[in-house]
Amino acid sequence: MAVRTPSKWVRLFTQFVQDARISSKEQVSEDERGSRLVMWNSQRMFLDNVAEGLDDGVRIFYCLKSRQVGATTVSLLIDVFWLAMHANLTMALVTDVEKNRDANRETIRRYVASFPKDYFGSGFEVTKDNRSYMLFSNGSRLDFLVAGTTSKTISWAEGVGYAAAHLTEVGKYGNSQALTSFEESFAQQNPNRLYIYESTANGFNHWHERYMRGKQDPTVYRSFFIGWWAAEPNRISRHDPRFANFSAGKPSGEEREKVVQVAHQYGVRIDEEQLAWIRWKEKNSGSEEDLLNQNNPWTERDAFIMSGWSFFQNREITKDMKRMLDPKSPDYDEYAFRLYRYHVSSSFFDMRIEQLIPDPKKKHDDVYRFVDLKVWEEPVKDGRYVIGMDTAYGRNENADKNSISIWRCFADKLVQVAEYATPDHDVRQATWVLAHLAGAYSDCLVNHEVNGPGGMVITEMEHLRAAMNADMNAKIVQSKDWENALTNARWYLYHRPDSMGAGYAIGFMTNFNSKMVLMHGYRSAYVSNELKIRSLGLLKEMSYVVQDGNEIGAPNSSSQNSKDDRVFSAALAHKAWHDWIKRDMMAKGQTYQRVKDDESGKSSPLSRSINNQVARFFMTMEEKAKQVPPPASWRESRNLARRDFG
Repeated sequence: MAVRTPSKWVRLFTQFVQDARISSKEQVSEDERGSRLVMWNSQRMFLDNVAEGLDDGVRIFYCLKSRQVGATTVSLLIDVFWLAMHANLTMALVTDVEKNRDANRETIRRYVASFPKDYFGSGFEVTKDNRSYMLFSNGSRLDFLVAGTTSKTISWAEGVGYAAAHLTEVGKYGNSQALTSFEESFAQQNPNRLYIYESTANGFNHWHERYMRGKQDPTVYRSFFIGWWAAEPNRISRHDPRFANFSAGKPSGEEREKVVQVAHQYGVRIDEEQLAWIRWKEKNSGSEEDLLNQNNPWTERDAFIMSGWSFFQNREITKDMKRMLDPKSPDYDEYAFRLYRYHVSSSFFDMRIEQLIPDPKKKHDDVYRFVDLKVWEEPVKDGRYVIGMDTAYGRNENADKNSISIWRCFADKLVQVAEYATPDHDVRQATWVLAHLAGAYSDCLVNHEVNGPGGMVITEMEHLRAAMNADMNAKIVQSKDWENALTNARWYLYHRPDSMGAGYAIGFMTNFNSKMVLMHGYRSAYVSNELKIRSLGLLKEMSYVVQDGNEIGAPNSSSQNSKDDRVFSAALAHKAWHDWIKRDMMAKGQTYQRVKDDESGKSSPLSRSINNQVARFFMTMEEKAKQVPPPASWRESRNLARRDFG
């Protein structure tokens, strides 16, 4: 491995830090200026990442951090360095709340005052200081902005353009659109531009999107993580009486796994003193263990998972992802898929599908960028299927993909067999894809979102049925083997649970009440292991979904890292199975294991008989649970039917 030449910026920053003085609760002041900043390893990591990024031409930095690692302390020194070095620079310091704004302003003031008078040559001192900004003798200005932690705070983002900015605790900002608006004011060409974001995690929100953006495009952005293990105070010395209590015993399986992850991802080997410290913290966290995990994550992924209020169980999602990606997993082969791309034009009959073969020698083959359809399991004769379709922009303006989710049905399980997801086709073209897939998985029940553009789906499907039956298209239908396409495809019929009538509507309309039922039903199926999910994209989207009051979904965002289209199409498929297919298959004893045994020739008459008895029992229990008791009489409802009342 090539050794990187030490950064010129590291030398400059390090010297500058050594010359500054701070007020420290842990150190004795050397003189009236204060004490030197003895940098922790975590602070050196911060400086190194920013310095190396600047050497590479990067000007936007995203630091994901644990609590109490000194990142804000050292980043404020970088602010002073940048303002002193570049005259007439306009910079913003953005905090989450006013309390932190005032604390950071006081720190900046002390930093500037701590340098000797002749340190900056012609001089660099504060000439004006108020709540809104700080003006310096070289013409540079630092504006103090408060982003707020509620969605109502937006005025802070309106203002002049900035050549530099330091944003602290970005994950707590309440209005992501205001942040995006603020970023529009950033300089694009100024050679002295610099933008530093540093924050703890706060779930899969706008901060997660920016951090992932930096991971995906390191030539423009630089994302880096500083864990609890990087700060020197986070250890218990061998001479400390606590060490004997918390260092005893070998690391647990979970600890070993985390230690390996940290070593592999960040090149840091956690020692016994650090392990004793985190055990001590866990022991004393009590009921606040979740808060400890949020403040002291081991890895960047843990940081977002542990701090998020996910609608689904993120730990279970992580386990499923590991099982899906681990070649040693016993069912690893079941997650293998074929890749396809639809070529569509102005006519359904001109549509064609192309199989894409990735190059196994390439870790990141460009072929994956063109994938519309993944197929894990080809259609099985006599198999029953449900198909959920979530149309682009049907639920909100950020649901920008057309997504189709296909599952094979059993009495006790749904197994994902195919998935289509793309923003590249309009709703009409996506309906053609739906028709093609419904024709392939012929014995299917289709449930689609009818809000917004989704209302076009039924009309277009009926047009396709008519077109395929028309004499003028007979030859092309026969040549494509579409004679029986859509013959067995049926629509999901929605019936309001609070309606006493017999009316039904085709498709599913999402509103406040129906979305709650839809998503809680899907979550229950996931928790009870009724779903065999094969799509990594679906699991990732599930990890982004949160419940914010009465709203369930991914946080509103234009980022491709925070979407939920796959989740809703899967939930629509589950709804169709649960409402119309599950009970029938239970009556027939068509459990997952029995059907698989039948298909493999493993089942026997005795096992089929037992399965039928079990299926009938559960069907009876389910039907009893759905029975509504007869309404009480007037006397009974008022507790007047008791014997002592005559």
